[in-house]
Amino acid sequence: MEERLLGKKKDKVEVGERHIRLWSDCGKDFCGNSIKTSKYSFIPLHPSFFVWKNLLEQLGRYANLYFLTVSCLQLIPGLSPTGRFTTLVPLTFVLTMTMIKDTYEDYKRHVRDRGLNGQEIQIYRNGGWETRNWDQVKVGEIVEVNKNTSKGEFPADLLLLWSTENQGLCHIETANLDGETNLKVQKTHLDHDSLPPYDPQNPSQYQGEVICQPPNKSLYTFEGKMVRGTRTEETSAISVKSILLRGAKLGGSTEKIQALVIYTGKQSKLMMNQQASRHKRSTLEDMTNTQIIFMLVLQIVLCGGSALGLGVAMSNITDHWYLAAEGTNPVTQAFAGFGTFLILFNNLIPISLYVSMEVVKIVQARLMSSDINIYHEESNTPTDAKTSSLNEELGQVQYIFSDKTGTLTCNIMDFLKFSVGEVAYGTGTTEIGRAAALREGRVLNDDKPAGVKLVKGFYFYDNRISDVVGDGQNWNWMSQPNAKELGDFFRLLAVCHTVTSEEGKDDDGKPCMQYQASSPDEACLVTGVKHLGVEYVTRDATDITIRVSAGSGSSYHEKWKLLEVFEFSSDRKRMSVIVRDPTGQLKLFCKGADTVIFERLRKPENDAELQMRNTTLSNLQKFASEGLRTLCIAEAEISEKQYQEWAPIYKAATEAVGGKEEKEAAAQALIEINLRLIGSTAIEDKLQEGVPASIEMLRACGINVWVLTGDKQETAINIGFACALLHNDMGLFEFDEGADSSRITAQLQDFARQAAGIQPGKDQGVIVQGAALTHITSESAPSGNADLFLEVTKKCKAVICCRVSPAQKAEVVRLVKNGLKTVTLSIGDGANDVAMITEAHVGIGISGLEGLQAARASDYSIGQFRYLLRLLLVHGRWSYRRVTKVILYSFYKNILLYLTQFCFCFFNNFTGQSFYDRWALSLFNVVFAFFPIVALGIFDRDIEPHRLMTLDQFPELYDEGRKGTLFTTKVFWQFSMTAMFQSATCFFIPVAILHDAVEDQTGHTIDLSWSGITAYTGVLWVVTLKCALETSSWTWVNHLVCWGSIGSWYLFLIVYGNFYSSPLKVGYDWYKMYEAVFTDSKHWLTVILVVFIALFRDFTWKFYQRAFRPTLLHKCQEWEAMVKAGTLRTGYNYKLMERVHPEFFYGRERVKPSKKKPPPVPADQIMKELGPNKSKEADERSEGEIGSRRLSRHLGYSFSQGDDQTEAMASVVPSRPVWMRGPTRSYKTKTGQTSILGLVEKSTPETNSFSPPQIPLSSPQHSLNATSFGVLNNSQRKPRDSRYHNQKYSPNPYDSLK
Repeated sequence: MEERLLGKKKDKVEVGERHIRLWSDCGKDFCGNSIKTSKYSFIPLHPSFFVWKNLLEQLGRYANLYFLTVSCLQLIPGLSPTGRFTTLVPLTFVLTMTMIKDTYEDYKRHVRDRGLNGQEIQIYRNGGWETRNWDQVKVGEIVEVNKNTSKGEFPADLLLLWSTENQGLCHIETANLDGETNLKVQKTHLDHDSLPPYDPQNPSQYQGEVICQPPNKSLYTFEGKMVRGTRTEETSAISVKSILLRGAKLGGSTEKIQALVIYTGKQSKLMMNQQASRHKRSTLEDMTNTQIIFMLVLQIVLCGGSALGLGVAMSNITDHWYLAAEGTNPVTQAFAGFGTFLILFNNLIPISLYVSMEVVKIVQARLMSSDINIYHEESNTPTDAKTSSLNEELGQVQYIFSDKTGTLTCNIMDFLKFSVGEVAYGTGTTEIGRAAALREGRVLNDDKPAGVKLVKGFYFYDNRISDVVGDGQNWNWMSQPNAKELGDFFRLLAVCHTVTSEEGKDDDGKPCMQYQASSPDEACLVTGVKHLGVEYVTRDATDITIRVSAGSGSSYHEKWKLLEVFEFSSDRKRMSVIVRDPTGQLKLFCKGADTVIFERLRKPENDAELQMRNTTLSNLQKFASEGLRTLCIAEAEISEKQYQEWAPIYKAATEAVGGKEEKEAAAQALIEINLRLIGSTAIEDKLQEGVPASIEMLRACGINVWVLTGDKQETAINIGFACALLHNDMGLFEFDEGADSSRITAQLQDFARQAAGIQPGKDQGVIVQGAALTHITSESAPSGNADLFLEVTKKCKAVICCRVSPAQKAEVVRLVKNGLKTVTLSIGDGANDVAMITEAHVGIGISGLEGLQAARASDYSIGQFRYLLRLLLVHGRWSYRRVTKVILYSFYKNILLYLTQFCFCFFNNFTGQSFYDRWALSLFNVVFAFFPIVALGIFDRDIEPHRLMTLDQFPELYDEGRKGTLFTTKVFWQFSMTAMFQSATCFFIPVAILHDAVEDQTGHTIDLSWSGITAYTGVLWVVTLKCALETSSWTWVNHLVCWGSIGSWYLFLIVYGNFYSSPLKVGYDWYKMYEAVFTDSKHWLTVILVVFIALFRDFTWKFYQRAFRPTLLHKCQEWEAMVKAGTLRTGYNYKLMERVHPEFFYGRERVKPSKKKPPPVPADQIMKELGPNKSKEADERSEGEIGSRRLSRHLGYSFSQGDDQTEAMASVVPSRPVWMRGPTRSYKTKTGQTSILGLVEKSTPETNSFSPPQIPLSSPQHSLNATSFGVLNNSQRKPRDSRYHNQKYSPNPYDSLK
């Protein structure tokens, strides 16, 4: 509809094959190369002129359309009781501000478009090279791209014909396309040997026709062929490696290229991928839309009731002869009155709601992006909020779906171990392996000798392979009995890859080969074999050169003929090359996942080969248990006959236009058979900093964390333990590998029965493979399996899905999102994570080493996984609280004001007379009551951030958003009922007081205007002070806007009261009224009484809650206030203090003693029972005095008694997992005293440093008391130390406003 109204032409859809004949002026049949990303035109008569196009877009929002309808009704003479423009003026303001913002953003797009279209390029026309602008490039022309003159950027999608580099190679940078910063190698299109090659000096001699697929969005595929003759052998397949896409540019040593234009303008792959992403709407926005519908129903009811009252009044018109309304029809008057009341009550739906929310969310997003605490300095990566519409959703997350590689791990690979034949090589342990050993109660010794030099990407040592420790030479393998097998293994890894090389220098400044690869795994393997004596040197279109060490510093080169490259994909899970070795033998090298390699192995020729496979599987199992990333390595010898029979099949597949990818995969599978297993590799990918602590914190917040990975099950499980997702006391539901659908259904039913009986406090996890998920989440899965799976996982704390594809990741997210109706978040770093990132309610991308595809497709991007914690617990929680207050307050203030109009209807015989001046009504939402709630929505902080960010504080405060307790239908109508009560207060009290008053001392009659000003003033004071009551933290901005809003009202009364214009009906009712009202004591006393009565309930309810029914948040805020007042110190462990001494924090009269309260436990018994080696039951016996074992484990401390009977010693023994441990520290004090690290901090003036606190034991039984926790009375309190009370927390973008 919009396209028809704006006169848009629908783009012609190209179907079938695209035929591009060189030098035939075929460009006229395709779109031009001009780019237009802007939406609007600045030409007044243009169909896309920004004024009416933007208005049409804005009126697509129902609220704007509603207010436009009300504005039109107001223009009908005699219908509006509030003037003709009182709704139109604020609506115009809202629409204009939005139009200015949208137009400015579009103007920047216009400037960017002109810059791109105006860039210069060399085009071969009329027998010579001409300099033209990009927008003049046509399909079928040959262009020349020069790095020095045009920045090397490609103006369109091109087919590479010639390059200045040897062998027709071309290095390109694709960061603007996929975010990957490494150089990629493309190669010129190769024609059949019988045809003359392309001549860069005479391009017009190159004749032919390109037949390819129509324009499409796929950046990584291309289907087409070049036809240069009539014979079949004169056609050649066009590889995707010969395509240069718009958005990429020349890189490396490539200076100049010539290429044929294939796709131009909006049909280029870059532009086709720049469509608007799927709009995500937050849960709060959906709930708000529902409440708007309810409010509209309420408004219709009020209008209908008032119209009915008007009809009844008109039927008794004889009682009011002075109205001169004889002969009127009550029914007609009632219908007309309905429109009048619709106008009168129109702002029950607040016109400022969307503007307030938009302003608040935009500023919140900017504050997130500027938070230094979630800025990754090493990679110079700040947090980037790409949208502001989902800020509050960050505070409501229930399920997190995380990738593993690059998300939980660093994606920085180290070559650590490998196996060849039946022998495994490599020493050393991994962080994950140590955690697994600790879990199993084993002692894992690091067998790597001291002095091994860590080289980037290589941390390998084995005395059978390496020479002297630390010399960096690894030639011992040449003297091993299996030296030939080892050499073949290293050669395979040096040849089977897609890595590019260039000469550079190492960290010591020595010349060396440097590698760049799209996958860190490939770069790591090539780097590993380089250090083992087989170095990949260079490659071109047909050959790959390696340097093989001969020992003692000598080496020789080998050149391998490269015939075919089958690149890795998530579907194939393997990568292969067909090469001809230096002796002329054809070989196929293959590396990939064990599941796909083993099914392609030849039949074992003897028992030794079978034994070797079993040993390799055992080695893979061992490597996976250490969290290493494993690959199987295999090869096959190919006969000339076999290759010649297979080559035409593959050639036909590569030339296919339509289904090329599937045909190529099928052809590749025909040759990837009868493989001989050689060995395996194992590389380490370390966990990112802070991942275990972050996951433990997320779990403490009640958030369920799922890990979706393509790794083996053993690797995934061990990483789950290492990152605190799983633990020893957790039971696991594990699905059988390779089970059919009936077996999966039976297991789901069994797991569901077990899950239903899980006892509270018992943690359970689920391990599921991709094959099993096929029978659960796919469309072909048996009905009911998905529901059973959800029933099981709802009872579980952790779920790990291994061996899953990108599509299955999205299916799992979709299943939970739609099945459980809860807020989901996906986080990943690679292109394979894009599907699940876009599927979840909130998508988080990590700017990692695999490019920026995930970050670009996400709603928010961060530099490290640990930053997710602050993004959710601090920014997300704050945003949720703020936005809920903005929504509730926006409805509250309008209900309060406009229900006074309804109350007035009972006094004006339902005639629709307004109680207030029309312009006072118009300015209420855009001036007087607008800014206080916006300031609250931007700056309000209920508690300091560090109270949420550690386990010994209060991460449970995240529950209010996760459970959605702050904005529900109940809460909405509670606010609405409060507004109704306060509205009646603001109307009836002024009317009751001023009803019998006749005139003041100035002679003014106390009339409708006088009463309206008094009531309006009371309303404004009430809504402003209500906003102040809802404000948790005050900044100078809050003070300015709150009291400034009140001041602006009085200023308006003075200015407006001195302005009178009869034609415009401005100032007619309130002219000079301020003189009388301001000098009358009844006005001020009435306002004070109104405010007191209206807000008395709010104030007393808040006091009652905090005093008698405090929530955890109220307790935290009280402790925060005590810290700031100097009563408490900043370093306290509040959880433990609250458990031990609730009477101090809440008052003794509010703490009801337990009927079975155990007697005080002596300190020596406490410390004995809470020792690190005691059982859980023994620990729980001390719960009545100092807390349970769960609490001590949660805090990471346990306490023990020293051996010396004359001294008490508190030893802090870390009970957290090994990755979170610090050194064990003990402090001895004088007899009768002990100290507990982590509870308080105490300053030692002599050394001006911190020392452990001294906690006196107050009785022979050494029972702990309030003084033990640093609660000092006035005689004990020392002068305040600025290091406690003026402590500077980590930088925060809000701090400058305090």
